[in-house]
Amino acid sequence: VDEAAVQSYYDMSLKEFQTDEQVRVEYVTFSADALQSQVTVDDGEIKKYYEEHQNEFGSPEQRQAAHILIATVAQASDTDKLAAKAKAEQVLQQVKQSPDKFAELAKQHSQDPGSAANGGDLGQFGPGMMVKPFEDAVFKLKIGEISGLVQTDFGFHIIKLLAVKPAKTLPLIEAKSAITQRIKLQ
Repeated sequence: VDEAAVQSYYDMSLKEFQTDEQVRVEYVTFSADALQSQVTVDDGEIKKYYEEHQNEFGSPEQRQAAHILIATVAQASDTDKLAAKAKAEQVLQQVKQSPDKFAELAKQHSQDPGSAANGGDLGQFGPGMMVKPFEDAVFKLKIGEISGLVQTDFGFHIIKLLAVKPAKTLPLIEAKSAITQRIKLQ
């Protein structure tokens, strides 16, 4: 076989003579899990972290309230707002006469589709979960106390405070292992 025939076959059959690409690699494995066991954390660091991050180790005060809403829209005319306020004042008078019938009056009069069927009960909520005027009113009430009219963008509310779940902070001893883990990760 002459050189020209070899060259011709080679040129026409290049794929037969190709090999897969190969790479030579060196690497180091960095494992946070493996390194954590080598990190030591002293009690002073744990206490400092706990004091600086108190809000992470507990829950804020929760309030459970019920309300009766006489709805208005923000763009409602003054006449409509006055009519809603007058109706809310009538309902408030009924509530004051029979505070024990709050849930019944909420079912009858409240225009909040989410809570009316439950006697106005909104469940538990913490700070920042309700519109400000509503929240301010709720956090001023004592258990069983009923507010006056509270106006928000949703309308006029009559609010009854049902329960208070006090703020709770996890003691340092219970938070210690979680804090240790966080510091090691940092």
